[in-house]
Amino acid sequence: MNFNRLKTTFSCIILFVCIISGCTRSEITNPGENNGKTKETGNITEEIKLANIFAREALEIYYYWNKEISGDLDKLDPATNSDPIATVEEIRYHDGENQIDKWTMLTDNMEEFTSSVQGVSTTYGFTPIVYYKYENGNELIAAVAYVSKDSPAEKAGLKRGDLIEKINGNILTTENYLDLYYSSEITLSLIESTNSTKDVSLTATEMYENPILCHKTFDVNGKKIGYLAYSSFDLTSIPELIDICKEFKSEGVKELILDLRYNGGGYVITECVLASMFAPQEVVTSKEIFEQEDYNEFFTEYYKKKGESTVTRFETEYNYKEINLNVSTKDANIGLDKIYGIISGNSASASEALLSGLMPYMDIELIGQQSHGKYCTGWMLSTEDAYDKVPQAIKNWGIYVMVSIYKNASNETPCMPDGLIPDTEAEDNPFEPYQLGDENEAMLKAALEKAGKEYTSSRTGKIQTPKMKIVATPKKAVFGRRIIIPSQSHMPDNE
Repeated sequence: MNFNRLKTTFSCIILFVCIISGCTRSEITNPGENNGKTKETGNITEEIKLANIFAREALEIYYYWNKEISGDLDKLDPATNSDPIATVEEIRYHDGENQIDKWTMLTDNMEEFTSSVQGVSTTYGFTPIVYYKYENGNELIAAVAYVSKDSPAEKAGLKRGDLIEKINGNILTTENYLDLYYSSEITLSLIESTNSTKDVSLTATEMYENPILCHKTFDVNGKKIGYLAYSSFDLTSIPELIDICKEFKSEGVKELILDLRYNGGGYVITECVLASMFAPQEVVTSKEIFEQEDYNEFFTEYYKKKGESTVTRFETEYNYKEINLNVSTKDANIGLDKIYGIISGNSASASEALLSGLMPYMDIELIGQQSHGKYCTGWMLSTEDAYDKVPQAIKNWGIYVMVSIYKNASNETPCMPDGLIPDTEAEDNPFEPYQLGDENEAMLKAALEKAGKEYTSSRTGKIQTPKMKIVATPKKAVFGRRIIIPSQSHMPDNE
């Protein structure tokens, strides 16, 4: 991030607010001061006091629903509130029991949060889907959905379709299944056959998990069909994505199966890069509208007065010094006629936005299950982004704050409010032994059939129980994130 630029532009915005409010905020002031009176602070630490101030100001200025929650902002009182993280979660916008904003969050470890949404975390490198083994009871079974390249799991031989019955010698239950996600060492007992298991021991390691899970090309009745399984819109994978699209172009791919079933979101830059390679060439060349952001009343008026556009157009050059990104998609437009989008309840945010932004310009057919329904965009703001002077106590605090609702060129947000609806229903079934990219894998098979492929043989899985109830499990840090970095935020330059 370009901290200096954002701090400068933040100051400009605060100065604009000052015309109305008569106050400035270039640094966090003493939380014990309140109109000349000092409040009792009890045992609340300086860190928590300052975090309350930061959270309140971020929500007052940036938050899309700032008016709707204005009556609750007093709960972030630095003199009395001891848990600003929980308070932000409590007051983010809801309509009665209906939680409208499920994503705004305050963190006391911005560095870790930033790394995790970039795909770097301490992990075993496999993604399990956990099911109740029986209708009643607490016994579970976990199916491996996919394994990350060069991870401890891949090195140990784990693959999609492996079924986990025990961990550390104990039956998998509702009491211990979180060890699949949060432990540092684990022994998995994998079902080999009806009466046998195989033990695999893993040690978690800090690593980058490449979100490009699989890509290949199919020949269907003389038609070239590309397939790309992608699990996160991170920044690191952009050069490889460009190379893959050039490869598809050279192979004469005209239709693409874009598998986003496990993709919970990520960076808008990556979304735009992919759009420039997927959209019709003439749309990109003429720089048509890809997306537009609807901000709160204050920012809308501010941008209007300053002549700043909140529209994102198709382009081919992406140069961002602050993230060391300098790439071009000029020669990488595939020339697609159609996209088959594979989606599920785990498809969210940038995944939904990419498909939505392409809909006005090309044939998009959705296959799978209803998507998550993340229709707003957030900024990742650290305290150092927001203030010129930051006390040491809260240097590592930050907030992921919803600032806008995105719309496509038709002024629509197709995933709002409850997600994209598939044209053809299909279910993910990790119980089957087929790997991602295998033409017999359930959801890919459904997409290939829509593309014209005919199947004659039936498929069988290890266990015929795909209707078992799924257990709610921890999501990756990027899930539900659609992130705009400061240089893409449409915030005007300092005058």
